[in-house]
Formats: sequence, structure tokens, C-alpha cells
Amino acid sequence: MGVIKKTISKRLFSKKAQISLEFSLLIGAVIAAAAILGYYILDVSQTIQDSSIKSINNTSNQALNDLKNV
Repeated sequence: MGVIKKTISKRLFSKKAQISLEFSLLIGAVIAAAAILGYYILDVSQTIQDSSIKSINNTSNQALNDLKNV
């Protein structure tokens, strides 16, 4: 029984397993950061789009009002 426990613990805590675990955690962190960054980029671009549309509409309305006065 003691030999089996040593073999199992040796496999669970080997250098390869440690490197694999660290690598998978690193990849998971990179994916999570990319998802968060992508969300904020889409949110900011939506805000910029709304602001640009409002600016274009205001300019158009001002131009139409100026043309009515001519």
C-alpha cells in the first residue's frame, strides 16, 4: 500500500505536472484578460458611436436651421 501511495503522490506532484498546471493557469489568465479587455473595447466603441451620431445629428439640424433662414 505504501508503494502505491508514493507512486501516486510522485505522479501528482511531479515537475511536469507542476509546469503543466502553471501553464494552464497562465493561459486561463490570458484568456480571461482578453475577454475583459474585449468587453471594454466594445463598450467604449459603442459610446463613441453614440457620441458621433449625436454630433452628426446636431450638425445636420443646425445646417437645416441655417438654410431655413436664408
